[in-house]
Amino acid sequence: MLSVSVSAAQPPTPVHGQEGQDAPWVVTPQALVDTMLDMAAVQPGERLLDLGSGDGRVVISAAQRGLHAVGVELDAGLVAMSSESAAEAGVADRTKFVQTDLFEYDFTDADVITFFLLPELTIRLRPTFFNLRPGTRIVSNTWDMRGTEENPEAPGWDPDETIVLDPCPGFCSAHAWTVPAKVEGVWRLTDGGKLELRQQYQMVEGELWTGGRRITLQEGRLAGTILSFRAAGVRYQAEIDGATMAGTTNQADAWRATRQP
Repeated sequence: MLSVSVSAAQPPTPVHGQEGQDAPWVVTPQALVDTMLDMAAVQPGERLLDLGSGDGRVVISAAQRGLHAVGVELDAGLVAMSSESAAEAGVADRTKFVQTDLFEYDFTDADVITFFLLPELTIRLRPTFFNLRPGTRIVSNTWDMRGTEENPEAPGWDPDETIVLDPCPGFCSAHAWTVPAKVEGVWRLTDGGKLELRQQYQMVEGELWTGGRRITLQEGRLAGTILSFRAAGVRYQAEIDGATMAGTTNQADAWRATRQP
């Protein structure tokens, strides 16, 4: 988690549970670290960003799997500890630890983002996450992205997947999301029909207009750039590429649509 910034040349040795600017530093159990990386389906050569990187174990574990990993952390002592641990683990060439406020860091190059942050910070970051490149994977320890700062029980961005470890190693839950493409609006089909889509993060509702009929969409969902839904018993799937989508149905029919201004 995030900790208070320290500017001394020789920062004090970090202590588990120490208070920070936004939250205390609490260690993520290695079993949950491994689960989070598995949920993100990380691949060698990808770029991982860990927010509030603490002692660096997520970054180091990712680097050991062949990723290029960056940890963002406010506490100078934790940054120093993480750098030393990465060197000892033999992954210094694939890791970097940056002492800065995560709200001032550029997330756009990351393929995978991990974090262990209190709910109010997570909610503040939600708009930034939603506007990242479609297909970016996000995994959190313990807290999800539901609610608002005023009402933590309010609806929000539901996880695509949640895993709860049993037995619990101290912190048990991990949540995963894939940033969806933006599809809300009107799309014109090449056969003259149209789609009217409404989007709440990865969930999609709307209507298909075809052959003079208005059909309510069911089971609409985005997985990154892949849109799927069912209409009148037919299952549709398409890949989003900017202002176009193209795909097939379960009846092997190809279809294509273009977003309308």
